[in-house]
Amino acid sequence: MLLNQGELADLPANFGWGHAAISYVLSKFKDRAGARPKFPCTFGQNAVQRGNLRFLLIPYALDTSRYDLNILASGLRTYIEQTNINSIDLNRHRPLLVLFEPVTTLTTTDQFKQVFLEAMQFLIDEDNGPWPVHVSKDPAHNTWTMCFHGRELFVNVSHPGHVLRNSRNLGPGLAFVINPRKIFDIAAPADRKGRSITATIRRNIDIYDDVAHSPLLGSYLLGEAQWPQYMIPDNNEDDPLECPLHFK
Repeated sequence: MLLNQGELADLPANFGWGHAAISYVLSKFKDRAGARPKFPCTFGQNAVQRGNLRFLLIPYALDTSRYDLNILASGLRTYIEQTNINSIDLNRHRPLLVLFEPVTTLTTTDQFKQVFLEAMQFLIDEDNGPWPVHVSKDPAHNTWTMCFHGRELFVNVSHPGHVLRNSRNLGPGLAFVINPRKIFDIAAPADRKGRSITATIRRNIDIYDDVAHSPLLGSYLLGEAQWPQYMIPDNNEDDPLECPLHFK
C-alpha cells in the first residue's frame, strides 16, 4: 500500500501494524527533551516537517512465510512514475520509505540481509524496463547504482539489528529509504558547498549514533561505490555486504 505522510488515518484495519510503524518513524524526527539530538539527515528533517514523506507498506503472508514483493515492485513503479526527475525541488521532493511488516520470527541482521537481497533480486527480475546504458551492471564499478523502471535509485537499509547505528534503525521491522539517486547530486554536489553539507551530516551522525559514521559512506559523483552504502554494518570493523545479485 502506497500512501502519503498525511494519510495515516486512512489506513484500513488490517494494516494496523503500518500505523505503528509509520508513527515510530515520524517519532524519530521529533524533538524530545533530554533525548538524542535531532535526526542527523537535515534533508530528512525537512521532508518530515513539510509532510513530504511517502510510505509503501509490505505485508507478510503467514501462509507462505514470505513478504509480498509484488507490492514492492508495483508500488515502487508507481512512485517512480509520479516523480519528475527533471524538476526535482529539495523542498518538494518526496522520499519513499518502504516498511516491511514486523515478524516475530525475523529478528536477526542475517535475516534482514536475506530479505533485502531477495527484494533487490526480485526487482531486477521483475523489471521490464531497460537498464540505463550509462550505468554498469557490476556493483563494484563506480557507475553502478540500483536501477528500476529506468530510474537510478539509492537504497538506504534500516533494521532493528542496528544497536549502535541508531540512524539506521527506524523501528521493529526492516525499512528501505529509497530516493532517485539524482537527488544527492542536487543536495550535495561535488563542490565546496556539497562537501560542506556532507561533512555537516556526517558530524550529525557522529553525535546521534553510538558509533562514528561508516567509512563506507561516499559520493557517486566522486566515483565512490554505492552498493556497500546500502546496508552498512552496525560497527566500523565488519566487512561490507558482498553483492550476490544477478543482472539481466
